[in-house]
Amino acid sequence: MKASRKYLDPVFLSKLSNMDLVARCAVEGFFSGLHPSPFHGFSVEYSDHREYHPGDELKFVDWKVFGRSDKLYIKQFQQETSTTVYILLDSSKSMSFAGDGRVSKLDYGSFLAAALTYLMLGQADSASLLLFADKVTKKIPPRSKRTHLNTILAALQYNRGAGRTNLAGVLHTIAETTKRRGLVILISDLLDDEADIYKGLAHLKFLKHDVIVFHTMDHRELNLDYEGLIQFEDLESKERMQTFPQSLRDAYRDRVRMFLDDMERTTGNSNIDYCLLDTSRPLDRALMAYLAKRKRMM
Repeated sequence: MKASRKYLDPVFLSKLSNMDLVARCAVEGFFSGLHPSPFHGFSVEYSDHREYHPGDELKFVDWKVFGRSDKLYIKQFQQETSTTVYILLDSSKSMSFAGDGRVSKLDYGSFLAAALTYLMLGQADSASLLLFADKVTKKIPPRSKRTHLNTILAALQYNRGAGRTNLAGVLHTIAETTKRRGLVILISDLLDDEADIYKGLAHLKFLKHDVIVFHTMDHRELNLDYEGLIQFEDLESKERMQTFPQSLRDAYRDRVRMFLDDMERTTGNSNIDYCLLDTSRPLDRALMAYLAKRKRMM
């Protein structure tokens, strides 16, 4: 395993002491081997200048122009104001599932949210975090200052899975209460009524938000690779079922594949970016998929 891949391994990340370290390991590993600034142009592509106004960020001052003209000018970008990024992390009890007993869907989603926050703030976008189950349980308003990273990472650090999923209701609530149009990133196992989920996502698109769905699933959820007599328990309803998984594995996999295909097709038809995440795979795969899909949509 290459050194960069080691630091992106979900099991390794789960052993780190804090989210700041998780975010930095994930992002630094992601950038290694890529051309510099692979996200340049996502929301801050340089296009022209404008005069400096009090309160403007000094980091955007063009000092070369200042040296020639003795006047302060700001590098103006194709999108004048930063993109507002809303990261929605499903924290319902079902996200606590860890089929191999090592890394839960919630842990994996939290690592991804941490890395995305690190990236977005690094390119001067505003980042917001919303944790939810049947309702929004914590909302951190969007900010663009780098110190905002600590606030979001602390919330991720101490977040725990609890409650039942009401994804559609939460999406409608967010659509109705979010004042500024932006990029909505949903990280969830999508274990809710599919038709209702689509309606919630459609509501966000109707309001002109850009939407990305990271569908976070455990490897064993996708494949049902258990052997022997197994008792399964629904983490949210507590319902139990005892069965021999090998007897229904083929039918189960077919049903899962239909579900995933339908989710990808329906979101695609609505111009929503969809990315399936298997929690057994290194985190850089998720970030690379994110970048590739963003480029295709631009």
